[in-house]
Amino acid sequence: MSNGIVGTSTICTSIIPNFKALENIYPHKLSREAKLRLKVIDYYFNRSGRNVSLTARYFGVSRTFVHKWLKRFKNNNLATLETRSRRPKHFRNVQYSAEVVNVIRKIRKEYPTFSATKISVLLLRDYAIELSAATVGRIIKKYNMFFSKLVRLHKDYSKASKRSWQTRKARERLKYYTKPDKPRRIIEFDMKHINNSSCRQYALCAIDTYTKEAIIHICSRPTAINGSIAMQKVLDRFGTNITVVCDNGSENFGATFDLLKSHNVRQLFARPHTPKDKPHIENFIGKYQKECLDESKDKRMTVEERQEEADKWLNDWHFYRPHQALNYLTPAEYCATMGITILQTKSVNDVVS
Repeated sequence: MSNGIVGTSTICTSIIPNFKALENIYPHKLSREAKLRLKVIDYYFNRSGRNVSLTARYFGVSRTFVHKWLKRFKNNNLATLETRSRRPKHFRNVQYSAEVVNVIRKIRKEYPTFSATKISVLLLRDYAIELSAATVGRIIKKYNMFFSKLVRLHKDYSKASKRSWQTRKARERLKYYTKPDKPRRIIEFDMKHINNSSCRQYALCAIDTYTKEAIIHICSRPTAINGSIAMQKVLDRFGTNITVVCDNGSENFGATFDLLKSHNVRQLFARPHTPKDKPHIENFIGKYQKECLDESKDKRMTVEERQEEADKWLNDWHFYRPHQALNYLTPAEYCATMGITILQTKSVNDVVS
């Protein structure tokens, strides 16, 4: 009550000694972390009797924290309570030029799925540029060199294949993955469905699991007749002293089964829904999808045009693309160390010497 009037507001303030001086010393607003550190220092000097352990327990911090800010704090300079910049004093100088970046961009555009390690090998092999895979990866990320299209995987589980597995006793079953000990001994065989806007197309693929030498046969129907044609290419390329590992698709029976039996070629059938029984051909088909089919998925192609496209990609696979499993050699280079020659696939626009 003041002067007989009820409800007069009262404002309570506190005057900090030397407030103007402190404001002149550090006119900026303290951060929340700096205010906490100031409270710790004030408690240490004025309330704890300069006891570090008591101050640490009161604020729930470590003794190292108290010692650190007591040492760092300087009288008449509240700025010393702020967090120091963590920016490094010395930076790594860039060891590559704009030309190197352009070369990497060119390779990524032409082969968007190649990893940084593969590109590092190609730079040293073809351009005499020595860069680590980590540096190439940083360049790819820094300049956003991601050009591959999104791949949508579809799984098609066939109930008929599972039933035929139980009914057909003549086939020899694969009990576990077979690791090759020599080139041209284990050949994995599988079929790839090609989504074409005009018509259905199929790629019958085979790969030597030891040397990564591969074959692709394009056809319009997944019949045993077309399977036998593709298998004849396999026999012409790899010989008859081989073991063919395949799945339970219809293309692997009938004429294909009889062809292999007539040449005394062992045929092993993978377990249903077990891609690990033939991992090499599954990986090969995945690379074929990403590096070749996805780049032309919106184009209408005939079987002949699709075969020519596959042959061009196989030439890159055999003669240009380094393979991690081959110690980053191409299949042609790896086979040359064993006296095996891979013939380059001929196409209409390519001239083979």
